[in-house]
Parts: sequence; structure tokens; C-alpha cells
Amino acid sequence: MDKGQITTLLDEPYVCVDVETDGMNYTHGHVIEVAAIRVEGGEIVREFTTLINPGVSIPYFITNLTGITTNDVQNAPAFADIADELLDIMDGATFVAHNVRFDYSFLKQEFRRVQIDFEPKQLCTVKLSRILYPDQTSHKLSSLIDHHGFVYSARHRAYDDAHILWQFLTLAQLQFASDILNEAISHQIKRPSLPKHLDIESINSLPTSHGVYMFDDEKGMPLYIGKSVNIRRRVLSHFTKDSEEYREFKIAQSVHAIRFESTGGELEALLRESHLIKTEQPLYNRRLRRLRTLTALRQHSNNEGYITIINDQLTEVHPEQFSTILALYDKRGTAKTSLLTIVKTFDLCPKLCGLEKAKAACFSYQLGRCKGACIGKESPDTYNRRLLLAFEHKRIQSWPYDGPVIVREITPGSARTNGFIVDQWSIIGKINQEEDFEPVVTHYQAIFDYDAYKILRSFMTQRGANIEITPYII
Repeated sequence: MDKGQITTLLDEPYVCVDVETDGMNYTHGHVIEVAAIRVEGGEIVREFTTLINPGVSIPYFITNLTGITTNDVQNAPAFADIADELLDIMDGATFVAHNVRFDYSFLKQEFRRVQIDFEPKQLCTVKLSRILYPDQTSHKLSSLIDHHGFVYSARHRAYDDAHILWQFLTLAQLQFASDILNEAISHQIKRPSLPKHLDIESINSLPTSHGVYMFDDEKGMPLYIGKSVNIRRRVLSHFTKDSEEYREFKIAQSVHAIRFESTGGELEALLRESHLIKTEQPLYNRRLRRLRTLTALRQHSNNEGYITIINDQLTEVHPEQFSTILALYDKRGTAKTSLLTIVKTFDLCPKLCGLEKAKAACFSYQLGRCKGACIGKESPDTYNRRLLLAFEHKRIQSWPYDGPVIVREITPGSARTNGFIVDQWSIIGKINQEEDFEPVVTHYQAIFDYDAYKILRSFMTQRGANIEITPYII
């Protein structure tokens, strides 16, 4: 078969690259060996390889894997000393590596440390192998060596691993027609940012509308859950900045599948995201992965009529408690820090606020920061008004309706007009309404969720929001 003339990547300069590192975390880790083999017109025209002194000791498990010891790199150049030469050999060439995100992220970080921008085109031979050899069960470098019979002297050393990539691309030129190889390579170059375990079909299947998305690992466990007004665009944004942020890098390395749920609008997406994060506990979500217990600052009145504050741990919050709760927090430490700030800002009494256990006047009174409520020097009415003012914006807002309401989000261009049935800030039901069909009502147990409360309050009180609120008639 006439293989034809390759007219894309393999006729243009490319550099096969491999790095050995002192760990998996590129933000804190370092390159300890690098190899770059420049190829033009299918021929090797230049080679560069060196050990690099990272300035720190090399961990035992890295030495066990690569054979490189701390003594080996003591007299090696620092990355700053070889950066210009390495950059020169890659000038104008496509960056080729096996699992390119890993090698590229480490080198980009090393170049950043010496104030050099590094933004080459990238080609991943893992993904290229998947396209060209779909029947192979594994596309690890060791599997490619076994399957194709590539030769090497030392595995897990930068030069040999980079040279295997050149052997792989040379073999591909021999085994595949030009149009097939061109299409496979162009497909990769156009989309250099997709994680190695995902294909473009999994991205193309994502909607461009509101909804939530879930990244799963190889066992189907959730890594990350997010929401967006455009699911496909938001998912792609994770993979274009993964070399800039370590969390995105770790997600991209681990994601094997993407799930999604379309929603009728942003409000539904926010509420669904909050619920899924709590129930599925994804590894890389922190902000909404709230524990079961909330810390409540609750008000009581003492015998003298002064409002005192008690720190309570609540597993559930009920509407009848709203009037006594001054503020809610997800962590005890956050509650204490916030309370200290409020006491200082509004000249409140630390003793009455539960921060001191003095028998007489509080210590702040002696410093002139408390107006004397702890010893009756300030009237209860004056003190209580100031305390309630201090917590005015932290309290759970009183339910502004006579009973349950339907909250609908009106999304222009959407045939869906879903709504939530809400009472006392708790979602007690959902209405699914598809065009030309009768609405389907699902009822829930009334449970107050603090995150859902903040989302609902924001949308229901925001001027200009596309929200329709009507009474719910049972």
C-alpha cells in the first residue's frame, strides 16, 4: 500500500520528550532528568539529555523506580543552567510525550521558575496509540514496548523513554496510510488538552445548556461535581488550565468518565450541585462538602434581661428555631473567629457572648472595650439592640410568605419550566413541566439545608432575576 507523503506533524519538526521527576506534584516537585530528541523529516537531527540537580534530596521510591540517587545529581546542572539549550532544541517544534500532560506540566513549571513562557503545541502518544491501535488492551509505554518490540537500554530513564517515542512514530509512518495518520495526528493536535482516559466523543456528547456534571474515576467514584450554564464549555475549561492549577491537573490525570444532568436553569443547577456534593462526597469538592453538624450561635436571655450567646452543635435546623439562631457556620473554629470579630467591632461583652467565664466584670470592660453590660452598667435594652444589629445580616431571614410557594425559573428559549415547592426555606417538592405534557409533582420531606437556603434567598430576593413566585395550593 502506498503510504503517501505525510504533510502534517511528522514532516514538520517535533521533539520527543521524557522527564524523570522527584514526585507527582509538579507545583512543588522538580525535574531530575530530561531528554529531548528533535526530529525533522523523520530523521533525528539533534539530541539533548542531562540529569538535573533539583536542590533537594531524591525520595527513595523515585530512586527505586529510576535508579537516580541524590549523589547522582549533586554535580548536575540546575534547570536554570540548561533552560536556554532545552528551549532552543524545542524551538518551533511540537512537544511529543507519552501522557503529555505530565511531562509538559513539570517542564512548564520549571520554565516558569526561571521566568520563561513555555507554550508549545502538544501531541500525546498515549492517545495516538489508542486511535491507531484500538485493539490493544493497554497503551502504557511498557505495553507498547512489549507489543511492538521496541528496543531500549534503561527503562524509566529519560533518553531511552524518549527514544521509544521516536520508534513508535517511525513505526506508525510505516504501518498507516498518510490520510489515516494525518487524521489521527491532526485530531490530537487540535485537542491537546483532553485527559488521557477521555475521548472526544465523551466531550461532544455533553450539552451546551444549564446543568451539573460529574467527573468519575476508574472505579466510578466521583472526583468532582460542578455546575454551569454551558456544561460542555465548563468541562473543557477544566482541561485547558490543568497545567496551571494542581487540583485541575490531578482531576485530569484521574478522570475516566463524565456524567451530567441537564437542568431548567441556573437555580436548579445550583441546588442540584449542592445536593449531589453532600450525598456523593466527591474527592476534590471542598466548599459545599459540608459535614452533618452545623455550629449555631443561639440567643438566650439571662435573669437580668441581657441576651447571651450559646454555641450549639445542630444536626438539624427546624423553622421554630430560626428566631433564636443568630448565625450558622459549617465549622466550630469559623464560628468562634466570626464571633470574636463581631464582639470587637460592636463593643459587645465577651462574657455574655460565651467567650469568657469571669465571675465579675469581663476583661474587655477593664480595657474599655465593653460598656459594662456584664455588671449592669449598660441597660439591657441598649445592649440587646446593638447585639441584634450586629447579627442582622447573619440571621436566617424570616419566611416572607403566608405558606408554601412555587419558585419557577424562567429560562429564555427553554421548553422546560421546572419549579420548586418551598416552605420556610425548605424544598418540600419539585414540579417537572415539559412542553405539551402535564406537570409531574414530586414531594420531599421538609429538611432545612443551609446552603440551599442561601441559594434560594439570593434568587428569590434578587431584583431582575428570572424568577416567578406563586402560592402553592395543596
